[in-house]
Amino acid sequence: MSTALAIFVKTPSFSPLKTRLAASIGQESAEKFYKLSLKSIENTIQSTDIMPFWAVAEHEALDHPLWSKFKAIHTGEGDLGQRQHHIYDTLIHEHHKVLLIGADAPQITPPLIQKAIKALDTHEFVMGPARDGGYYLFGGNRSLSQEIWTSVPWSTNITREKLESKLPSKPFHLPLLTDVDTQEDLIHLLEEMPKLPTLFQKKIIEWVTSLAQKTNTNI
Repeated sequence: MSTALAIFVKTPSFSPLKTRLAASIGQESAEKFYKLSLKSIENTIQSTDIMPFWAVAEHEALDHPLWSKFKAIHTGEGDLGQRQHHIYDTLIHEHHKVLLIGADAPQITPPLIQKAIKALDTHEFVMGPARDGGYYLFGGNRSLSQEIWTSVPWSTNITREKLESKLPSKPFHLPLLTDVDTQEDLIHLLEEMPKLPTLFQKKIIEWVTSLAQKTNTNI
């Protein structure tokens, strides 16, 4: 049974990146974190047998070098709900299972991805709850109407709760993790890194630690 995984991304210089994080640490540092996170997630997904896709926000950036390792597909236009529906609906017609993730949770590991895939053997849906009330992973093995996606308030502390309430069945829950949107989230990110981090996860740990020293903050 084939499983597709789409990573929702924005392209540097084409769209604003990590604006809330940039407000605290500066745009250059925020983009540095974003690129480190991308490489970490790319490396993690390459360690699985899943079919990976970049879900790229900008149609004109589909050929950007950052997206060369996986097939890049355009998310379409509209709000986050419309874009997720477009990607999920496209892939669920071609694969038995589909997972959606973002680019701001680099602590994700191959075993966590495999746990999500296995959960879809016994559940129609799987969700990875995020600390801020959203989710860092959504997966399913059946189609969903666009109305479900577009009836959810995005980027709020009840986003996951509202999406769950619209689903036809209760999803399997993965462990709670942090997707990085603010400087404070970096604290939780360090706490959630695996005990045996990959080379790319080590680079993020080193970068966050260095940032704390430069800014004299308690990260």
